[in-house]
Amino acid sequence: MKPSLYFADRFRYFFKRFSSQESLFRWFLKRAGEESGAFSFPEALRGNPKTVVFLHRDMERAAPFMHQMPQAFFQNTLLVAHESLHALISAKRASAIYYSDLECRYGEPVFQELGDKIKGFAPQVVIFLGDVFLPRLYLAKVSGAGCRIGFCTEKCYPFLNLSLQPSTSSEAALIAQYYGVK
Repeated sequence: MKPSLYFADRFRYFFKRFSSQESLFRWFLKRAGEESGAFSFPEALRGNPKTVVFLHRDMERAAPFMHQMPQAFFQNTLLVAHESLHALISAKRASAIYYSDLECRYGEPVFQELGDKIKGFAPQVVIFLGDVFLPRLYLAKVSGAGCRIGFCTEKCYPFLNLSLQPSTSSEAALIAQYYGVK
């Protein structure tokens, strides 16, 4: 049997492998907490607040965002990225914490450390660029950030409490516009 995408290889999570996506969504939400604090949008993004960005897992989707964002954006930003993106992030001289596929599973010690580092950064905003993946959505929710932004992610509420719809501009251009960075 292959390893679970969401959980550490421990007996206590074994039966979660057979749960439906809806059941897993509720399970992660129960652990993260269902409440979602109030924030003022777009004022919450003004002044380049402390931000955690969950990048796309693959290079082809992460690179356009990284290249289009102004360098000023990365001054108060912590990137959460797959280890394969190390070279891309190093080129921007941005702060990041990295994970591997086996480490980014609920119940892994490294997963707990990842959550602790994100909370320790004390972000005011989370930007979630990756595909819907429950352990990373859990980390976004427990980060402590009041404003948690996704793109076309209405079904991820309350993990992400703001869903932007970039119609004519890219995700990077839309975020840079709201942040007021150039």
